[in-house]
Amino acid sequence: MAAPSRIRGPVSEPTLASAVVDRLRGDILHGVLPPGEKLRLEHLAPRYGVGRTPLREACCRLASEGLVTIEDQRGFRVAPISRADILDLTRTRQQIETLALRAAIIHGDITWEGEVTAALHRLLRSVQTSERGTLDEAWELEHARFHAALLSACGSPWLLKFHATLFDQTERYRRLAQAHGKAGRDVEGEHTALVRATLDRDAERACALLTEHLARTTELVLQVHPGLRASAPSPQKNLPTKSRSLPAKD
Repeated sequence: MAAPSRIRGPVSEPTLASAVVDRLRGDILHGVLPPGEKLRLEHLAPRYGVGRTPLREACCRLASEGLVTIEDQRGFRVAPISRADILDLTRTRQQIETLALRAAIIHGDITWEGEVTAALHRLLRSVQTSERGTLDEAWELEHARFHAALLSACGSPWLLKFHATLFDQTERYRRLAQAHGKAGRDVEGEHTALVRATLDRDAERACALLTEHLARTTELVLQVHPGLRASAPSPQKNLPTKSRSLPAKD
């Protein structure tokens, strides 16, 4: 996940362009710019302190990530959300990330094991929800680093690139749903079990737990977000949840 830029002082044009992309991405992911909103460059320019040209470039780059849509002769708009979209995103994440995790378990060395362990430790030390009831920014960052660390030894830059894009897309849904409440869940236990299976080099169990972890997140988003609920079918019938049948393991 790309975090909003915290650059201070004078910046060069390439750095400025990247900073605009990061800030705009952050505002979309956090719902500051809601789904479907028209991105009027003349209104955004004063807000970000830049001209229309770097903003237009930023919108085009985010369109390639699926966070912005381009309308012929009408400019740009924040990508909409839908139940079908998040289900498709989740299925794709399950396929991409289990493929990458299997490869990481095969190729990962002791350095990778240390990075995964450290990422889990930092995540567990973070507080998930802020005093305002929103996802804590530090936790969000560590959560993204944790999932990236798990897959980092897969040996495929393309898999990691796809993961990063899909992660941002699904995290946007989770943050938008957070405003409508949240259901009880042992996220720390899920992350810990996933790391244990991964470091045990138990690829079948690790991939099943990851599949379940991603499905569970989507199920909760669909439950709490009023615009994504449906009376039928149940999300459990749409998403693979292979770890439900796994035996307990000490």
